[in-house]
Amino acid sequence: MSQQGFHIPSLNGVRAIAVMVVFIGHGYTAPNLWPGHVGVTIFFFLSGFLIVTLLRREREQTGSISMGKFYLRRVLRILPPAYIAIAAAVLIGALGWLEADTTGWGVLAEVLNYTNYYIVIHGREGLPPETSQFWSLGVEEHYYLVIPALLLFMLGRWDRRRVGLALAAVALVIPIYRIALGLAGAGFDRLYVSTDTRIDSLLAGSAMALLANPALGDPLPGGQRIARAMRWLPGVAAVIFVLSALVQARVFRLSIADSIQYACLVPIFWFIITRLDRPMVRVLNQRMVERIGVLSYSIYLFHRLALGLIGRFDLPAPLLDLAALVATVAAAQVVHTLVERPCARLRRRMESQVPARRAS
Repeated sequence: MSQQGFHIPSLNGVRAIAVMVVFIGHGYTAPNLWPGHVGVTIFFFLSGFLIVTLLRREREQTGSISMGKFYLRRVLRILPPAYIAIAAAVLIGALGWLEADTTGWGVLAEVLNYTNYYIVIHGREGLPPETSQFWSLGVEEHYYLVIPALLLFMLGRWDRRRVGLALAAVALVIPIYRIALGLAGAGFDRLYVSTDTRIDSLLAGSAMALLANPALGDPLPGGQRIARAMRWLPGVAAVIFVLSALVQARVFRLSIADSIQYACLVPIFWFIITRLDRPMVRVLNQRMVERIGVLSYSIYLFHRLALGLIGRFDLPAPLLDLAALVATVAAAQVVHTLVERPCARLRRRMESQVPARRAS
């Protein structure tokens, strides 16, 4: 969440909420009841907002976006923990601790970050055990491949607001595209895990980062009318978000649910970044909550493995979930200490050796 000391309040708290929503959704206590999938939508929106905020800030401060530094940060942040999780899953499957039908093609899909389209074509057979959540990494990695070059090109020709409106327009078109695919007979995986059908949440966060970014001091659009509405709009948005998340109908989930949810996240993000004195926002910035947020990436990578391994024991569902959560957080802390932090130090050393490319 930081770039050369830059810090956006509350976002680690949002990460913590998102990863716990996902964890509970995959757990044993509330199967098929808890809307774990909305945690991924939150992650996508947050990633789009954060990445474009950092790229915009870099360009405004230096006149450039360094593609080399961007990809160096992404590679050293994302790949080492992911590869460790993949190796752990392959080993656990090979030892027979979890049922596995792992193939080289399934492992390659995760290593090369196209798990989502592998699932669309082949299903989940062949993947290392309990790693199907890697589909979302594929969506994010494909986004990371495109967005810096796209911003470099578009911001060199258009002003920031036009670029933001263009991204928002594409985000609004994608749910129509999803509906058209669904009417043409596309299945669940094609609609739910494909980059082209799920990137709208990332684009919506990116558009907010360009059009109305409280972390970079942008004023509220719409003047005093919107400022007055912000007294109640975040609360209404939170209620609508929760209600939309609780709708079980698959046709709604695969069509416009994400669009409703990321539209709600816009005022919610504005509120949690700017209203640090409010009780709920203070909770997001508590040390323990922030710590879960810091560990959220590794928690996401390892949580299904932990649930699968703990689930072999004959215990009540809440105890299984609690034990799996403790094991997941412990594994995430080990990975953070032994892998993520050393990689961050290596990244900082290497960044100083990568020349910046002029945005023009």
